[in-house]
Amino acid sequence: MGSMIYLSVGRLEVDWGKNHGFRDYSRLFQEGDVAPVPYWYADEDGSLICEMKEGLSRPLSQIVKRIYLLGHSEIYARREYSHLSQLNDFDKEIFSFDDLAAVLSTVDVQSLDPNYGEGGEDFGKFFRRELAPRLSIEIRDNPNLGQGMENLSAETILLLLAKNPSAQHLSVTWQFADLEAGGWEPRESFVKQLSTVDRVLLVTEGSSDGHIIRRGLELLHPEIADFFYFADVKEGYPFSGEGNLANFAKGLASIDVINDIIFIFDNDAAGVAGRDKIASLGARDNMRVVTLPDLDAFHSFRTIGPMGERLANINGCAVAIECYLDLGVDPIVRWTSYNSAVDRYQGELIDKTRYAREFIKYQNLPPGYDLSKLAALLDMLIATYAAMKEKARLATIDEYMLPDA
Repeated sequence: MGSMIYLSVGRLEVDWGKNHGFRDYSRLFQEGDVAPVPYWYADEDGSLICEMKEGLSRPLSQIVKRIYLLGHSEIYARREYSHLSQLNDFDKEIFSFDDLAAVLSTVDVQSLDPNYGEGGEDFGKFFRRELAPRLSIEIRDNPNLGQGMENLSAETILLLLAKNPSAQHLSVTWQFADLEAGGWEPRESFVKQLSTVDRVLLVTEGSSDGHIIRRGLELLHPEIADFFYFADVKEGYPFSGEGNLANFAKGLASIDVINDIIFIFDNDAAGVAGRDKIASLGARDNMRVVTLPDLDAFHSFRTIGPMGERLANINGCAVAIECYLDLGVDPIVRWTSYNSAVDRYQGELIDKTRYAREFIKYQNLPPGYDLSKLAALLDMLIATYAAMKEKARLATIDEYMLPDA
């Protein structure tokens, strides 16, 4: 008879499989997400019983962040819906993507019939019973619409459910225990690290830059930190300085590396010059070149140079990654040289090594430590990678679905 596996939000089945036939949703979870989750079975008298067994579980709000970094954005979801309307021959004017988004954002997913069948209620049946009546859609007159909803991806459903107040607090669970116990698949098929194709290499001007970004991800975005990795260098960082980083980027581009890579330059005169040297890499789908982001906090920063102390805008002139840390009282940048390539002076944060060293060594940050600037930097990197994955995924959707109308 075999064993079943379910991806669920509460009692709503988003997807299901049997024996060897199931979709791999391990990318939505991390290895530490194994926890007791509910499994529903039909008893001999037809009533439902619930058993707690190991499965993967993570809050829906965090799952959605992982979905975005896998390239499944709302733009992609709309494209998918358009293709499904053609594949299943239903009129998307009768029931549009916006209609689906609106109803999933309001329907009470906790109101499922507790006497439904074993495992819960799959999305196709949920659509027929709960959603279609709300929109006065007669399924008997639109059978292909119901079929189309059964083929809607789990990622799109989760993306839209995440906007629903009644679902936001729920966990997404993947109940794999029965497949493991039945000998259909080993645990390693469900609980595993992200593959390289789902991760991005961050290459910075200095090793401390990578340490700061890694630590920032651990503190602020642990639910997606595994999407980002760094050069594993044990003896001497080979990319120090904008010149070495630019040469490394050019070298990788010339041999057509397939890994996703983001090259990160400082937001100073040298970094802007280095970025401009390899700006053409921005056209490559798997590579991006960025500088650390401009921030309002750097518009009026204390500096010192030949003309003495004065407040200046250091964006694009003197912003290294240490500037995104909590610098305490009266940090100061020293002007050092003129960069003719970008027609601006280069500056450097005084005592920047100390700021970096203190941040990296903290086991627990001091109370009140200001992470707002670092958060803005990480948001930029996350958005950059999400856009890369979205573009790549949109480019492949037509390979397995009909051309968009």
